[in-house]
Amino acid sequence: MAFSLTSAAFSDALVILGTAGLVIPAFTRFRITPVIGFILVGALIGPNALGRLVADFPWLYYVTISDPHSIEPFAEFGIILLLFSIGLELSFRRLWGMRRAVFGLGSSKLILSALIIGGGLLIFGERPGGALGLGLALALSSTA
Repeated sequence: MAFSLTSAAFSDALVILGTAGLVIPAFTRFRITPVIGFILVGALIGPNALGRLVADFPWLYYVTISDPHSIEPFAEFGIILLLFSIGLELSFRRLWGMRRAVFGLGSSKLILSALIIGGGLLIFGERPGGALGLGLALALSSTA
């Protein structure tokens, strides 16, 4: 993916870096994981929250994300780092100890979600094969 550095992209990058510099110490002080802070602040400064008010309050341009496409590389990199940190914290021994909860409850949730979604699709006129396939696909996405 090509990343063009326009003034809006540069401004959004500075907002992200500045926010990270504020969120990490603040949430560490309260002994809360910074990931929660990143999610909350990201939702707040995004284009669908405070970003919508830029037309009414022009100064908000400097503290919000104005172009969501310019920060897509940051978002993708953040997801990679989040999965990496989860992988570091989750050991095979711990996963094996939780196997009944993970595989038992996870499988039952998957099957129940697939049946509910598939049943809803059947009610709306989907054929049984399509309803089952879509139900399983959507149930897998709800499990993730």
